[in-house]
Parts: sequence; C-alpha cells; structure tokens
Amino acid sequence: MSHALAGAFAYPGRLEPGLSGIVGEADDLAENPLLTLVRTGIENDFEEVAFSMHPSLRTVKRELAGSGPEAAIFAGLSGSGSALFGLYASEDDALRAQQRVQASGTKAVVTKTLSRHGYWHTMFAE
Repeated sequence: MSHALAGAFAYPGRLEPGLSGIVGEADDLAENPLLTLVRTGIENDFEEVAFSMHPSLRTVKRELAGSGPEAAIFAGLSGSGSALFGLYASEDDALRAQQRVQASGTKAVVTKTLSRHGYWHTMFAE
C-alpha cells in the first residue's frame, strides 16, 4: 500500500506532503478521481531521472509544495518535464507559492483550472 494512501487514512485533517508531494484532507479522496489516483501512488516516474540530472527541479518542486495550511494539494513534474506545477486549495495559496518560487529566481505563473465544459466553451467561443 502506498505511503500516501496509508497516510490519508491514518491522520484526520490536513496531511503533510509525502514522497509524492501530495497533501490534502483525509476525507476528500472521492471528490476528484484524478487526485484519488495520484494520492494512491501514481506519480511521474520521469521525476527521478529529471531530478537526478537537474537537482534544482527538486528544489522548485519543494517550493511549489510548500508546507503547513497553505501547502499544495499536489506538486509535480508535468509529462516529460516541460513544467513543474502545483494544485492549491485557494488562489491565495497559489499566489504565495508563486512568490516562493519567484524569490529563488524561477518564473512562476498562476493559472486556473477549467471544467471540461468550461474548456470546450473557451476553445470554441466566438
């Protein structure tokens, strides 16, 4: 059983990030199927390779993850490493993460996720 899954059921309330960089509420696993999969141990295996070749990426991921009540729900490497990203509970948490990352000299952009409907509406809006 993954450390993230075991931790999710062992502690009530907000969790500290595990090996995957995942934190969150113990009772919200069913709210988002993708986060449920990630929390149960699905990670980007390329991180091990990329971080060993470029240790500064691990540092940026830690800055994105943060700690305490404003920590990221998840922080990780996208796909084959085109970007590092964090998912946050609030825009304020995301803005604080942006400040942490930029303070070390790395560009950071705050964006918002879209629902599937919102995505398609935006893509084909006239």
